[in-house]
Amino acid sequence: MSEQPTPEAGGADGITSAVAALDAASEQVIAESDDLGGLQAADAGVESVAQRTVPASLADRGLTALWDAVRQRLDRGDGVMPVTIQMPVIEPRCEPAVAALIGRSPTSRLNVAELEAGLVRLGIGHGLDSALTLLGSPADPAKRKKRESRERARQARRALERAVESWPEAWAADCGQDMLSSGLLSGLDADEVTALAGNVRRLLDARADLGTQAVSRTELAAQLFGSAHSLDRHTKLAAAVERALRYTVGLGDSTAESRAVWSAAGIAADSVSAPALTWGLRPFGASPLAAMLGAAAGLPIHVSLRALREHRVEVVPGTPILVVENPSVIERAADVSAAFGLVCTNGNPTSAVTELIDQLAASGADLRYHGDFDAAGIAICRRMRDRGCTPWMMAAADYRKAVRRAAAQGVPLPSDSATAGPTPWDPALEAEFDRRRNIVHEEFVAAEFLHAFSSHAAAQLRR
Repeated sequence: MSEQPTPEAGGADGITSAVAALDAASEQVIAESDDLGGLQAADAGVESVAQRTVPASLADRGLTALWDAVRQRLDRGDGVMPVTIQMPVIEPRCEPAVAALIGRSPTSRLNVAELEAGLVRLGIGHGLDSALTLLGSPADPAKRKKRESRERARQARRALERAVESWPEAWAADCGQDMLSSGLLSGLDADEVTALAGNVRRLLDARADLGTQAVSRTELAAQLFGSAHSLDRHTKLAAAVERALRYTVGLGDSTAESRAVWSAAGIAADSVSAPALTWGLRPFGASPLAAMLGAAAGLPIHVSLRALREHRVEVVPGTPILVVENPSVIERAADVSAAFGLVCTNGNPTSAVTELIDQLAASGADLRYHGDFDAAGIAICRRMRDRGCTPWMMAAADYRKAVRRAAAQGVPLPSDSATAGPTPWDPALEAEFDRRRNIVHEEFVAAEFLHAFSSHAAAQLRR
């Protein structure tokens, strides 16, 4: 492009010269574009030549400051541009070319949309980013990678939000936010996130169809996703499903361990591990399991989920059975040869434990529950109550008595940062615990509640 004369400000001849220069620049840019169009038509088998060649008027080094200014602003905004930017100082000879590009004489503010439209119209790039690259101002590789990563993450977040919008559960949005904040979507694109959320939904629906029936994790994985290892620990699918299950079983805001969450949802690691620990169960019937439990009534016995599925446990209606949280209580019961049956949840109950409790409840057992006086233990008590167990010595008066005994004996009790949550069997317990926040472990009061239950069981059996 030849250098255009600089008009003198204010004079009529200057205005005429400026208009003539502007017209000439426009004609040159258009002519160069037309030439490129001819080349493109002659080489239809190759990607647009206009995408690889820039008109000489726009390749002028006098425009370098303009392209670099736009690039810097584009990179700084992670690909998002303002409506206008400050027009940098460029060589006077280049002003007509810019005017031809944006359709008017440039001012102190440059309309970015007009600039991009002009470049795309001439076939220079598919957008501002690619056009600037062709004009000699490519993106910084690190900044481009960062921008692409952020855009990928933004699309992934939006994909998850769209996916959970259709979920019927009231906690769906909270669960989605939990997945986002956990970093679970790291490295996934929108399509992968959509597929992941779809698989989580599929498992939730399958679990609902099962009702109270327990199922092994590997079996469920194979049936739903084709591989028994689809729900293995440390997979993104297992992590996503676990977060959804926490909300499903009411543990959304808890720190319950992974095994407990899956078990509470009726999904066991398999049907033989994580068994139910029992003492003194005397079921009736001629099944191998009933015979084994009857013969080993004086020994702590582990019962697998598989055994419970194959041989239901039934007891005489009204049989008193105490469900406890900690295995040490079973040990103590064995030490004193307790004359009643016990089942241990070992913290949050596994699928084997819930299956056994459901079978005992169905046969009419008099089920009672005792656990730790802390937020987690009270939550387990709440769930056991929902399964048919009546809380045993888990009232506000029992808690207050234990705290006072500890103080009188100089026993320091740990504190709980969490609140109790609802205690519908005794609303006063929630207020009492939240006021004190003292943790009373089950073992501290085991002798007392076991003795009391022994008397209760004897009275029940005499009837």
